[in-house]
Amino acid sequence: MVKENNVDIDAATDLKQEPTEETTETTTEETAAPGETPGASADQADAECKEMEALHKKIEELQQANEEYLQSYRRLRADFDNYKRRTRQEMLQAADNGKEELLVQLLPVLDNLERALTATGEPDKWRSGVEMIFRQFLGVLLEAGLKPIPAVGEMFDPNLHEALMREPSEQPENTIVEEIKKGYLFGEKTIRPSLVKVAAASESANGKEKE
Repeated sequence: MVKENNVDIDAATDLKQEPTEETTETTTEETAAPGETPGASADQADAECKEMEALHKKIEELQQANEEYLQSYRRLRADFDNYKRRTRQEMLQAADNGKEELLVQLLPVLDNLERALTATGEPDKWRSGVEMIFRQFLGVLLEAGLKPIPAVGEMFDPNLHEALMREPSEQPENTIVEEIKKGYLFGEKTIRPSLVKVAAASESANGKEKE
């Protein structure tokens, strides 16, 4: 023990206290990172907070835009469904109008047929009246777009004719020699092909070919 200024000092105790003060100073110095100012961490936290707010705002804008696109799609789909329904109704109405117009044109033919059925008299005059009604009826159909398909004497066309049989003939092969049932066109479309008999090569022609 050393005695200084009338105070007893224990050397061992004094040596133990000095390292404690150095440790405290070191801990205080290690709290702040090298090159970092005391307000740096607060600025960084504030920047991150602002960045998060900007992200949330962007998400809200995207959600709003998505909702607007969804509503626009729903409106367009509803408008398209209404358009299809309206178009279908207009087509049906147009078809009904066409049928009505044709029926109005056929009513005079119906009237003449009724008169022909109740008429009495000479058979030749009655037949003449029926033929007139037939021509009247055919005229209405022609005006509506119906056309008979030419057959006898024409060359066979699978788009217009249907061959039921073939028979030897002096006419060129595949020439239509007989019409069994008349066919009709509506515009340029075949709605019923003609049922026909078609010429085949004659036996004499076959014999010459063999020779």
